[in-house]
Amino acid sequence: MQNLKDKLHLMRDTLKAGRDRPFRKIGEGQFSTVWLARDTERNRYVAIKIGFTWFLKSQVDEVSVMKLLRDSSVNEQPGKNHVVKLLDDFVQDGPNGSHVCIVTKPLGRQVEMALSDFDLESPAPYLFCRTICIQALHALGYLHRQRVMHGDFHPGNILLALTYEIDSQTEALIKAHNQRGNDLNDPDDPYTLDDQTLISAEDSSNVHIVLVDLGASTTPANTPNNKFAYPILYRAPEVVMDVGPITAKADIWAIGCVIFRIITGIPLFAPECWGNTDEANLEQIVGLVERLGSVPDSLRTAWLDPDSHLTSDGLLKNPYPEYERGLPLDEAIWEVKPSGMGEDELVAFIDFMSLIFLFEPAERSPTEELLQHRWAQERFF
Repeated sequence: MQNLKDKLHLMRDTLKAGRDRPFRKIGEGQFSTVWLARDTERNRYVAIKIGFTWFLKSQVDEVSVMKLLRDSSVNEQPGKNHVVKLLDDFVQDGPNGSHVCIVTKPLGRQVEMALSDFDLESPAPYLFCRTICIQALHALGYLHRQRVMHGDFHPGNILLALTYEIDSQTEALIKAHNQRGNDLNDPDDPYTLDDQTLISAEDSSNVHIVLVDLGASTTPANTPNNKFAYPILYRAPEVVMDVGPITAKADIWAIGCVIFRIITGIPLFAPECWGNTDEANLEQIVGLVERLGSVPDSLRTAWLDPDSHLTSDGLLKNPYPEYERGLPLDEAIWEVKPSGMGEDELVAFIDFMSLIFLFEPAERSPTEELLQHRWAQERFF
C-alpha cells in the first residue's frame, strides 16, 4: 500500500473507519486514483475513486450529480443501467487535507482499450461496435432526461461491465493477475479488471457498457461553471471557438465523434497541432468547414478573430489545395465504411450522422430522436 500512502497521504490501509480495504489499483487519472477494495461490512468488492486534495470542489460536485441520479424517481430503462451508480461516498481526512471517496461497482476495460487490439486492416466486429454505440446513446439520453450534461464524453469514459460475479473470486487471485491474466510485477501499478466480454461478429448479447466520470458534469444548478472537459477530438464547434454558453448539445456532438470513431476505427476530426491550442483550434475549424461547409454567422461573428480566417460567407479565406482537403461528411463516411455495413445501412448511417454534425447547437437532434432513427432501430444484418 506504499503507493496509496505516497499519493494520498493516508497513513492507513483501510478507509471509512476500517470498513473498506483497498488492495489493488485499477485506475489512475489526473485528479484521482481508483482502487479495488473489499467492503468488509457487506462482504463485497467495490471500486473506490479517491480524489486528490487539490480537486476537492469538482469531486463534491460529482457526488452531488451522482446523488441526483441515484435519488431520481425516473426509472428509465435501459439508459439508467448504462450510467455509473453511486453506492456510497465519504470524505477521508489525511495530513495534507481531505479526499472525496466515491464508491461504485467494479468495472472492466475502457472501450478504447478493448478496441486497441484491432486496426483498419483487421477491424473490430461491426456488431460489437454498433452495440456499444447504441448503449452509449441510451446512457447519454438518460443523463439528458435528468437535465445532466456529461461534459467529458469520450471513449475513455465508456467502460465494459464485468460479465461475471466478481464477489465469487478470491482476493489473492484478483490481486495477482491483470486483465490479460499475467502476473503483476507491482501490485500498486494500475491494472484494469478483466471484464471477459466476448468480442464476436455473431453475438453481442454479453456486451454491456457503463458511462463513468461525472466530474465535469453540470446540472441547471451549476451550469454557469462551464467546466466541460471534452478532449480535442470530441469538441463541438462552439467549444473550439469558445462561443458560449456550452449546453448539452455539445454532448451530442461528442457522442457523434465517438460513434464515428468506434464504427469506422478513425477519428472524424483529428488536428495535428496537439501541443499548441491556438493552432489546434484553427486546424479543427478548417476541418469543420471542409466537412460541413460554411460557418453560420451566429458562430462566425462571435468568434474572437473570424476575419483573419473566414470570409463573410463563413468559408475559408485560405483553403488547402484540393488534394489536401478533408472530404465532406457523407463522402468521408463512404470512404471509411466498415466491412460489416451494407449499402442500405450506410445510407441510413449517413443520414443519422447528418442530424448530429451541425454547426448550430440547437439544430442537433436530441438523443430521443437519434434513438428513434432508422439506423438505431433496425437490424440490417
